[in-house]
Amino acid sequence: METLYRYKYLPFNEGSLKMVTEGTLKFTCPLEFNDPFDCMPAYDLDSIDNLHLSRPDLIQRVADYHGVSIEEARSIGVTNARKGVVSGDFAKGLVSTLGVFSLSRDPTNILMWSHYADHHKGFVVEMRIAMDAPMHLLERFMPFPVEYRVERPVVDWASGCDITQYFLTKSPDWRYEQEERMLTTWEGPGIHAYPRVHFLWAVIAGGRMSAESYHSLKEAVDQAGREIGRQIPLYRAELAKTKYQVHVPGHRFVGSQS
Repeated sequence: METLYRYKYLPFNEGSLKMVTEGTLKFTCPLEFNDPFDCMPAYDLDSIDNLHLSRPDLIQRVADYHGVSIEEARSIGVTNARKGVVSGDFAKGLVSTLGVFSLSRDPTNILMWSHYADHHKGFVVEMRIAMDAPMHLLERFMPFPVEYRVERPVVDWASGCDITQYFLTKSPDWRYEQEERMLTTWEGPGIHAYPRVHFLWAVIAGGRMSAESYHSLKEAVDQAGREIGRQIPLYRAELAKTKYQVHVPGHRFVGSQS
């Protein structure tokens, strides 16, 4: 059965080490992202005027809540919807309970090492996602590929909201990340546990990691291996001498070959 290998770039610090030592993942709310477009769709304001046609159930709820006629509820619904979109409150509400954990398909990307692993002084955790893992774990931890498009997803109030599309679409400028995302709305943003025995597979130290940090990382990886009853390989990335490339000697990833 198919097995996926996905990679988390991390700076070297106590919080990041907990992915190895404690089996936790940090799910981030999109409101904290550095890209202001991420998870923020565009809006078809004209479609709001047709709420009474596309969402009569919503208009009815407004009428019942305020104790007014359907015609008055239509005016209230349209006004409030427009106000929420223009102010940004609707967009914020859309993502406020969403937690996102980002992974990459590539463990050797120079920019990823630079941006997310503290200028190659951090490390990468390799997660192995086997399709024969327990179904409840796959439903919770299966990452979804991000699509890179020039046009932002549009909320059309007449046809409803494709929530997943909004959370999994980014500008082509981010294509180098080869990103996939685990999403959670039921747990929301925060630190959440994951079963290391199923998903923690290997660790790659950055090519510029200090000897002291490498020693601490090795101790953490060895301890995690003892706790889950399986050796966790620790690799060391290297910067190529004649090319703009990162190699990981001994690693099975195709990009590890010089």
